Amino acid sequence: MLLVVKIPYYMQLASINDLARLASALEVVPLPVYAFRLQNTDVLAVGINVGLAKPLLCYVNAECSGEFIAYRVYMGGEEVNMVNAASNPAYSYAPIIRVKEMPRKILKGRKEMHTETIVMNDLSSLTKLVLFRYMREEVLTPFFLMRRRGVDGKGKGKDKDKDEDASSTPIIGMFMSSDDDGTPYFCYTVLDHMPEGNFVRYSSQSGEGPEFTNDIDGHGYIYMKVIRMKDQQQI
Repeated sequence: MLLVVKIPYYMQLASINDLARLASALEVVPLPVYAFRLQNTDVLAVGINVGLAKPLLCYVNAECSGEFIAYRVYMGGEEVNMVNAASNPAYSYAPIIRVKEMPRKILKGRKEMHTETIVMNDLSSLTKLVLFRYMREEVLTPFFLMRRRGVDGKGKGKDKDKDEDASSTPIIGMFMSSDDDGTPYFCYTVLDHMPEGNFVRYSSQSGEGPEFTNDIDGHGYIYMKVIRMKDQQQI
């Protein structure tokens, strides 16, 4: 039997909190976190399927110091700890899987991810797209938050000050692929400031627009997690 290995895309996240949020927040069963060496650096990584031709491997540079990553949202903040036992029901526990040796084919596949882009008019349109996919596929796609590099995410402009302003522009989006040829797309919208909230809440029945929040206990809303990418990374 032929075994086909899909080499993953690699994407570095901003912090261990983002990795823990990706693995555990709003998940019925937390995703496993893999600990291994990547280019002579210890990393923790979570593999997710966001509808692309390849899996997306999201990672942070960090050493493994436990058997689980304990995560919870508490009083408007997050608690993230590496622990040896999943003993407190107040937390979600993502198991840490230690990998002694990764296949060379997967390690060599670490390249920049390049996508076509679709620019949405606003956060409301982007949120409704995620909601539609959730209703159709029962998969809640995470938002990825980053600072746009250069003018329109490409290179540098002629005016240095304008270029610096452009490079600091926050954008938020989600990945999807074409059903026809598998082309990866990043659907995003531009924000006027970097949000502090780690989630977006939205209700299609209330008439309210989506908003960023750190509280996921309110009833009548659907919550979508926001994952921050490491600065100076380009898709």
